[in-house]
Amino acid sequence: MAQTANPRAMAPAKPGPTRTAAPMKPGNWPSSARYRTYLGFDLTGLVYLLAGFAVLGAARAFAKGPDAWNALLASYKHPLWILFHLVVLASVVFVGVRFFRLFPKAQPPQIGPAKPPPGPLIHAGLYAAWIGATIVLAAILGGVIL
Repeated sequence: MAQTANPRAMAPAKPGPTRTAAPMKPGNWPSSARYRTYLGFDLTGLVYLLAGFAVLGAARAFAKGPDAWNALLASYKHPLWILFHLVVLASVVFVGVRFFRLFPKAQPPQIGPAKPPPGPLIHAGLYAAWIGATIVLAAILGGVIL
């Protein structure tokens, strides 16, 4: 059920010739899936901030020498670090999927003489590129290539 908000919240500086309706809060504001999705997307910013601090800590340990670096790598085996990295992974996947859902809608209706491909084809291409880049980066970090 919608609740009335402060009636003066959006009042003009001087009264107009007609009366406007009182501002209303959305009826299902805290429990709507759409709002939870927006809040989840906003929380990924905090996750990225914490991940940035973790990267700075890793750079600091790397600069201090092999002993500090090996101690940091050993600390990454702790379950809290593993959980943190899983949360970071989930955040990246969540933001990537939201971007991929938005991308076809943001395409212009026509690019020169050609029309863009259908949305499902764009989705397939984006996911294929993402999976391919992930495999290549995993192979590089795993020492398989380069």
